[in-house]
Amino acid sequence: MNSIAIFNNKGGVGKTTFLCNFAAYLKIKQNKRVIVIDADPQCNATIYVTNDCELEEFYSKSKTKTIFDIIKPLQRGNDYIAEQNIPIITNREFGFDVILGDTRLSLVEDFLSTDWISGKNGEPRGLKTTFIFQDLLQKLSDRYDYVFFDIGPSLGAINRCVLLACDYFIMPMSSDIFSLKAVDNIAESLSNWKANIDKGLVDFQKNNEGEPYVVRSAVASANLHFLGYIYQQYNTKSKDGVKRPVKAYDNIIKKMNDLVSSKLGKFCDPRLADSQLLIGEIPTLNSLIPLSQIAHKPIFSLSSGDGVVGAHFSKVREYEEVVKGILEKMNANLNVYEMA
Repeated sequence: MNSIAIFNNKGGVGKTTFLCNFAAYLKIKQNKRVIVIDADPQCNATIYVTNDCELEEFYSKSKTKTIFDIIKPLQRGNDYIAEQNIPIITNREFGFDVILGDTRLSLVEDFLSTDWISGKNGEPRGLKTTFIFQDLLQKLSDRYDYVFFDIGPSLGAINRCVLLACDYFIMPMSSDIFSLKAVDNIAESLSNWKANIDKGLVDFQKNNEGEPYVVRSAVASANLHFLGYIYQQYNTKSKDGVKRPVKAYDNIIKKMNDLVSSKLGKFCDPRLADSQLLIGEIPTLNSLIPLSQIAHKPIFSLSSGDGVVGAHFSKVREYEEVVKGILEKMNANLNVYEMA
């Protein structure tokens, strides 16, 4: 099983749109076992894949379980959620399984932050909370080929717990200066988090007669790797009917790979070439994204009944080919890691 977070410290980069369509492609076109975990308090993935009637039904019922119910037992001083109680539903249009998002995730930031302090000091309670999603992933490992986390554009406690649990992360980017600035933030935060949790695990072992900290049957560790980045192509300007590149955007795109490799290379397998870090370019999709959001369907599944007309059909086919290409490059990078 591969656990992958789709993450950028900058919002508005198409993170959720890419994640849901990529996960749907793996499920529908590749017949993979896929689950999407909505760990963003804004619940964008849940909103995207769930129609209005289903949302009303899910969230008007007090008994509907969400990702909040995975954290709640620990917050109350109890153990991790039992495997049979993990709140999984299957989405009809996107095909994959989902753990629904919950705006109440914002309320647990303080709890996770407080326990992080004790965790990085090697205290069992803090380590248990910090590795909550590592426990969840172990419980899902026999059931899925891919677990995707949708997380918000923050460097807060929730995202820290998710990223320390995952095997890999993919970074969507846009061709603007703030995407470049976000790379610095991510590199610094990930380095600090790993150093702190590694120290906490060492301290725990020293204080427990050499016994390592274990989550279920596995020794706990934080081994997040960078799998690659994608970027959104910008709208070119036209003059006399001819599309012309925008110099400022082109300059940013040219800087991306060097910056990403220099800052995030420490999270890559050294056998991964810098040229392999760019795993895809998302074309301008114009109105296909709102059509997909309204229909609550993957972009590659849109039809005339969803409002697709004329040139839209070629864009739908183009997008499917783009996603296929991203998968091929991602798999090539995964193969490098798996040869280790």
